[in-house]
Amino acid sequence: MSAVVKTVTPFIDKECLLKALDKLEVKYTIKQNEIVTERVDYYNNQSFIFYNGRYQFQHDSSANRQNYPWRNLNVKEWKTVSDFLQAVETEYNKFYAEKLAEVERKYQQALEKAEKQRLEAEAKRLEAERKAFVEKQKKAIIEKAKAKGYSIKEKKVGNKIKLVLVRHTY
Repeated sequence: MSAVVKTVTPFIDKECLLKALDKLEVKYTIKQNEIVTERVDYYNNQSFIFYNGRYQFQHDSSANRQNYPWRNLNVKEWKTVSDFLQAVETEYNKFYAEKLAEVERKYQQALEKAEKQRLEAEAKRLEAERKAFVEKQKKAIIEKAKAKGYSIKEKKVGNKIKLVLVRHTY
């Protein structure tokens, strides 16, 4: 049986992700583009792997069950993958918001024009990085849908993009 576990937030900032794991008291080690957690499943330690501009959580799909037999007994409170990722996402969003607020605060406090410009560029870079990732994901979805014979209509609902896929059968 397979499981699909989604988060609304793409984990694109390593520092915020590590802080979220620290806050949740999840032990981890860093190996190149991988954050290996203490959570163990049938295949080995579960980990966040940097791929395609974000950290993706790699795990055995059976790890989403509460009575998971291979779990690491050293983990104080075992959570299903869905619950774990929801907790990580909540903390990540807090730290990411704090990071953006800190950039904004430093911008407001900066007295010299050069410092203000540098901090403004950093805030714009963070936002552009996020927008670029969202656009890349949207294009990939559209290309995949077109390849499968769907026509695509794009609607903007508030601050969100809604893609409507239609497949006509004759």
